Amino acid sequence: MAAQNKNRPSNYVILTLQAIADSETQFGPSGKAWSHVRAFLSQGKNEDDSYKPSIFFEVKAFTKKDAKADMSPVVKALGAVTDRSRFTVKGRLAMTEWNGSDGAKHQQLVIVTNSVDPFSFDGETDSETEELEGEPA
Repeated sequence: MAAQNKNRPSNYVILTLQAIADSETQFGPSGKAWSHVRAFLSQGKNEDDSYKPSIFFEVKAFTKKDAKADMSPVVKALGAVTDRSRFTVKGRLAMTEWNGSDGAKHQQLVIVTNSVDPFSFDGETDSETEELEGEPA
């Protein structure tokens, strides 16, 4: 039986996503930096070559409360993500809910990340990458 990491929460995920906008870095009231970006996970194609629905996420990274530096490395890394770039995140998956101005209940999947890495397909040309790339539904 494989050893389990007891420090990893059950909502821990590792996903490779594609950004749908440039990331933004902001500063909270206490002056701590945080970054966020909207991204999607393609589920690939159906048998008829049409794309399956994509899954959308808000990815966030925060400077830890006890950090002495102005900006943590994960906030800098997420803040460097640009529109249409692929990146791999490790972090906690959550769902946020709110009531809109129209009174409707809204939900959004959020990943609070503790690791951000660029992603590329090893040894593939741009045309091969485009074939694997799914457009957001």
